[in-house]
Amino acid sequence: MADNQNTAKLQNRISLFLIITLVVVAVVVQAQNMFQFPYFQDLEGTNLSNAWALIETGELSPYTYVYEEPPVGSFIISLWVAVTGGFNAFGFSLYSGRVLMLLAHLVTTALIFGITRKISKNDIAAALATLIFIFSPLSSSLQRLVLLDNLMVTFLLLSFYMVLGEHRRLGHYLASAILLGMAVLTKGSAIGFIPAFIIINRMVADERHRRFVAAQWITVVVFLISLYPMYAQMNLELFPQGTALGGDFPHVSLLERITDRGLDNGAFLNIGSGFDTSFNLWVDISTSNTADPLLVYAGIISGLFLVVLSIDSKQHRALLVMLVMFGLILLFGGQIFSTDIIMGLPLLAISIGVVVGAFIRLLAGNMKGIFRFALGTVLIAVVAYPFAIFYMERTDAHDLNQVAGQIEAIDWIVNTVPEDAVIVTDNFAFVELRDTHPNTQHYWRVDTDPEIQYNLLDDDYCNVDYMILTPQVFADINAYGLDLNQRIFNNSERLLEYSNGGWPVEIRQINKAFCGVEVAAETLVSE
Repeated sequence: MADNQNTAKLQNRISLFLIITLVVVAVVVQAQNMFQFPYFQDLEGTNLSNAWALIETGELSPYTYVYEEPPVGSFIISLWVAVTGGFNAFGFSLYSGRVLMLLAHLVTTALIFGITRKISKNDIAAALATLIFIFSPLSSSLQRLVLLDNLMVTFLLLSFYMVLGEHRRLGHYLASAILLGMAVLTKGSAIGFIPAFIIINRMVADERHRRFVAAQWITVVVFLISLYPMYAQMNLELFPQGTALGGDFPHVSLLERITDRGLDNGAFLNIGSGFDTSFNLWVDISTSNTADPLLVYAGIISGLFLVVLSIDSKQHRALLVMLVMFGLILLFGGQIFSTDIIMGLPLLAISIGVVVGAFIRLLAGNMKGIFRFALGTVLIAVVAYPFAIFYMERTDAHDLNQVAGQIEAIDWIVNTVPEDAVIVTDNFAFVELRDTHPNTQHYWRVDTDPEIQYNLLDDDYCNVDYMILTPQVFADINAYGLDLNQRIFNNSERLLEYSNGGWPVEIRQINKAFCGVEVAAETLVSE
């Protein structure tokens, strides 16, 4: 008995040492070049601008809140900004958000180790899964971005961790329910994992309190998630305009937003829309400098092995259910974006570690002590070798600067353009410019928010002075038919262009030669 207790204590100390070591490695790898790569994305700016609105005005958005995502993520970012001393505490405003993402990444890293160890009961396999996740150019680059997905996946993994393992108590399931509720209220796509957790809880819960666990878990999750539609109904924005319960007055609608399936691809329920483009970005190294075909394909193959392993193991079955549910979310969740892989990357890495752990156990047989450890080390080295070679060649995340041009463009605007100029921009610039240039407007809202398009700009390109153009803005103009943005672009001239490490940024000035006498601002400048 005493020997078993001493062995367990030693194993726990080894696990703790490995977790601390891996978190330190994650800090070094993730923080290196974190502010310079990848480029600042429009969605990062949108998430930060929503936090800005909460702090400055108490509203959930600088514009009409259209229920694009639940508000908890904005609360977390705004709280972080307030605690750390403001948006510019780390320099450029988006730097602050990326530091927060670094903290979320560290928690996610520790959870990958913990979940893999719980399922495989093997520290070496858990370390392998964690290292693959840390060094993957795909996970490293995506987890740097100020995205609600990164906060959501942390809550999701915490919830999953709580229901795994032996001797689960009611408190563990309660914590799991609260954490999953927080995940959904951070990023709505997490709601797709609810069926997975219902199945998992039924599999792993003790027979004596299985029904109570199910009832408690579902009640807590439903209560937390219901706060969101309750908020919408309090604002008379739950049901669409023109329906029996929505009334005839113009308003946004949560249900209308939920049923929006994105760009139509002609398939039933828009199934698979955007998959080809996104999948290529995940696996095609000729298309994307952050693609990681090894992690994606090895994770999928490991999922197939999990089918066999899950026959005799509830813990393996639980992971398989999570993987399958992730696939179903991609399939039926509407338009697929390249960032949707964020919630699947940890599961893929865990699957690889768990399957390798199973092979170690199979090959080791009755081996004990140093012989079992040596065999495990050799097998891990064999599996890790192709990953190491591949990752050593994919160094853009650690040495390429993709933001210098964006920062230079902002500096030029601040130092050159009059404060009353109307600027249409990719949202990466919103927080930086809104204080000095209060007429800065998000390009997407210029075409989708009637208050901006018609009341402020009178649907007239002549009421705009400058446009900050990025590949994202240009692509959306064409993909979504943004008419006013198209007219702004067509009637503008390029003043400056920054190559920006492959993500070019243009500053364009509107040509008002054919406009009336009254214009938005007399702001003609020379380069």
